[in-house]
Amino acid sequence: MERLLLVHPEGAEAGTIETLPKTEGMALVQEHTFLESYEGWVEVNKVCITSEATLTTVLDSLADETKISAIKSMKDKYLFRQLLAEIYPKLAYEIVDFDAISNLKITGKKVLKPAKGCFGTAVKIIDENSNLAQITQEIKAEIDRNASVLSDSVLSKNKFILEDYIEGEEYAVDIFYDALGEPHVVGIYYHPIPANEAYLHMIYYTNKAIFDKVYDQAKAFFAQLNVKLQLKNTALHAEFKLAQTLIPIEINAMRFGGMGLGNMIYYSLNVNPYQYFIEEKSPDWRKIWEKHPEGNFVFFIAYNGTHIDKSKQQPNLDKLEGEFTKILNKTIFDYQKQLAFGVYTLAESTENIEKLLKIDFNECFKETK
Repeated sequence: MERLLLVHPEGAEAGTIETLPKTEGMALVQEHTFLESYEGWVEVNKVCITSEATLTTVLDSLADETKISAIKSMKDKYLFRQLLAEIYPKLAYEIVDFDAISNLKITGKKVLKPAKGCFGTAVKIIDENSNLAQITQEIKAEIDRNASVLSDSVLSKNKFILEDYIEGEEYAVDIFYDALGEPHVVGIYYHPIPANEAYLHMIYYTNKAIFDKVYDQAKAFFAQLNVKLQLKNTALHAEFKLAQTLIPIEINAMRFGGMGLGNMIYYSLNVNPYQYFIEEKSPDWRKIWEKHPEGNFVFFIAYNGTHIDKSKQQPNLDKLEGEFTKILNKTIFDYQKQLAFGVYTLAESTENIEKLLKIDFNECFKETK
């Protein structure tokens, strides 16, 4: 009996489906089949998506106006900042058209990003010394390059948000609200910034110290947020900055971490987030970390290099994998059709994580035979 539908588009970023753990009670459903066969199903059951590209389809199937409004307020980054204004009143933000970027008057450090975005596309940190004409060209180039994979529903091309830069280290959290609206944390990851920011999302990792640092604040935030949203039976993937306080950057509704990030916790700690969502339980994190008190578990995205020629080059897996300590799961993509050529779950030392953050993926390609 289906208790959770995982809806996926015909074509989107790889990773989530390819790394799915076997889940009792979950059905993987293509977007067109969902529209044809599951009308009304969503009102009384659980639905997740694999990609932002499917969110509009699922939203259109809902009759619950409270849920629709809550999800739309998270999908659009401007509405999201409006939603959080009462909780974080000091954070300034505004909407900017693409054509107006080159004429902006900037004071202090800001973040400029598409109002809807994915994979870190066209996200820029700017200040009063930035060359905005050059920034505009870089944004257009990134959007043009990624538009073949990321649709208009996932990536805004003309509408941007300019907001205060939030200091602190970046973390990601996967949670779901149960039938009573209570939050359950099923994954927490630290996101260090790589040497080459073109590979922005290459590494997320988790360990006991990361959980201890973030868990209580994350649980409290999601409980507070749901006083406003009133969500039930809904999965969320959120990104935060943590200095002294945990401050959300964005929240993605109806899914866990993209490209398989939400699944890495299964290959490292045997936690299947979809199974916990179905059963409406929280993992026993205390017991889990008692078994792995010193472990570091890494989600690694193997990007296509920034200067490769796909017609003449292919990934050199032996070279890349020689950099890893222990591979727990390996999933390789068609690099001709994707923005990356694979994802890995790894067990790593802290020292080797620092080395991996310096990888240049241009060096992980070789001439096609």
